[in-house]
Amino acid sequence: MPFRPPLTSAELAKIRARYEASPDRAPCAYQDIVVWEDILALLHEIKRLRALALTAHQLRDSIKKPNSCLDGVWEDFRNALAIEPCVVELGDLKIELLGPGKRRASPKQA
Repeated sequence: MPFRPPLTSAELAKIRARYEASPDRAPCAYQDIVVWEDILALLHEIKRLRALALTAHQLRDSIKKPNSCLDGVWEDFRNALAIEPCVVELGDLKIELLGPGKRRASPKQA
C-alpha cells in the first residue's frame, strides 16, 4: 500500500495553527472530525518517515563512506540512524525471533 504524499511545511503549519491558543478560542476548539483528520495525517506522516529511516538503515552498508570532507557528516548520519527507535525496535525483534533459543537445529553430521 503506497504512502500518502508527504506533508509540506505549509500543511504542518496549518495543523499546528489549529491547536494554538488564541484570545478568541481555546486550543483544539474544533469538531471531532477535524481533530481526527489531523491526527490521521500526522500518524501517516510518522509512518512514512519511520519507513524512510528503515530503508536508510537497510542501505547504509551498501553506500560507501565518502572519504572526503563529508566523512563526519556520514558518521553522524550512521550514528543518528542507529539510535532511531524504529531501527532499535527492528534489531530487538530480530534478536527475539532469531536468538539462540529460537534457531533451527543444524542437521546432524554422520
